[in-house]
Amino acid sequence: MSTPTMATQTRSLPPVEAPISARIVAGDRTRRERIEETLDGDDLSVETTATLSATPHELRGVDCLVTEYAATTRADGLDLETLGRRASAVPVVVLVETGDEAAAVVDAARDHCWMDCFVSAPDASTIDLGRLEHRIRGLVDRRRLADLTQRSLSSVELAADAIAIVDPDDEIEFLNRSFAVQFGYDRKTLCGESWRTLFTDESVERLESTAIPTVADGWRWTGSCTGRCRSGETADVTVRLAGPETGGLVFVVDTPTDAAD
Repeated sequence: MSTPTMATQTRSLPPVEAPISARIVAGDRTRRERIEETLDGDDLSVETTATLSATPHELRGVDCLVTEYAATTRADGLDLETLGRRASAVPVVVLVETGDEAAAVVDAARDHCWMDCFVSAPDASTIDLGRLEHRIRGLVDRRRLADLTQRSLSSVELAADAIAIVDPDDEIEFLNRSFAVQFGYDRKTLCGESWRTLFTDESVERLESTAIPTVADGWRWTGSCTGRCRSGETADVTVRLAGPETGGLVFVVDTPTDAAD
């Protein structure tokens, strides 16, 4: 017996769920004023300063630090490596002027996951603030989504339910400890394996012909299947199946209550 239920729509997370607070460090007063007048608004608040302070305490409440490369070189010992460590809690956009050192700065910034470079002309009036705003929003968006993903995976890890995430190639991408125990595997062994390994041929056929098409139509599917443990033994299980918008599948596997008694 299977029960399809309509999946809750989670197709599009807002690119930015909350207003962004950016601290922008620029030595030129005209540049600071132009940036603040242009970018400061309802969902992007901008604070400009002439000096760089990248301590965790000073960056509290800041979603993104934007700083001229010249400001990092003026600060004692504050190269990009040190800046990346001090500002690790927030994304950093480094403003660098066109010239001989620009390429080297861009390459160095690539070594830091949450650091980006914005190359512009020295003239304060020519900086493309639309592009800068897009860069800020994009970096903050990716950081927030990464944090959300990490929190979600932590929740899955602590769940009592046996949960596995399968990628679009049908390989197990993530599983919690409960899922590994359910089938008698260690987690490392199951990562990268096909989900079909865990079910009998009849159950695989049923999941492929009924459950997965149901999920593809935007529904969740619940039904009985026969699982296959690492030892080769089989057991009746209840499978709940969902499909994230990004592709792949989410398996939640339970032992039926009457089978456990």
